[in-house]
Amino acid sequence: MSSGNYRNISEHGVGENKYHLEWCPKYRHEAMKDVQTAEEMTAILLEIAAEKGMTVDKIVVDSDHVHLFVVLPLWISVSTALQYLKEIPARRIFFLHPEFREEMFSKGSFWSPGHFSRSVSSITEETVKDYIDRHDRPAFHPENDRKQARLQFN
Repeated sequence: MSSGNYRNISEHGVGENKYHLEWCPKYRHEAMKDVQTAEEMTAILLEIAAEKGMTVDKIVVDSDHVHLFVVLPLWISVSTALQYLKEIPARRIFFLHPEFREEMFSKGSFWSPGHFSRSVSSITEETVKDYIDRHDRPAFHPENDRKQARLQFN
């Protein structure tokens, strides 16, 4: 399968899974207001992402939430990625800061169950619609001669 200009290639697919992800600690506690804790969380998140084949384009660990702009491998769903990015770092932070369990997170969960996710792309909806329209009834479009069309990126 031709990859065009994609860097995210699996055995049976080519694509681009870029996401803006955001989540926060339980009760929106400012658990990462300390610079050292924020740096530890950043390092842990980058390590987990690398281990799981994710590419982090941008990361911000604020006092009470995390923003991540990440490229996910084609075989990892958003929910699976968030599971990795929330579960493993929570265990590590509790290990590094056992006082968190007593002071802020007595019920055991570091992260709030919710999250924000949005796919991010370098092309517009109109570009995709036009691309699909060009595939509509190829028999009526002899210039297409049923070859695979390519998306044009800005």
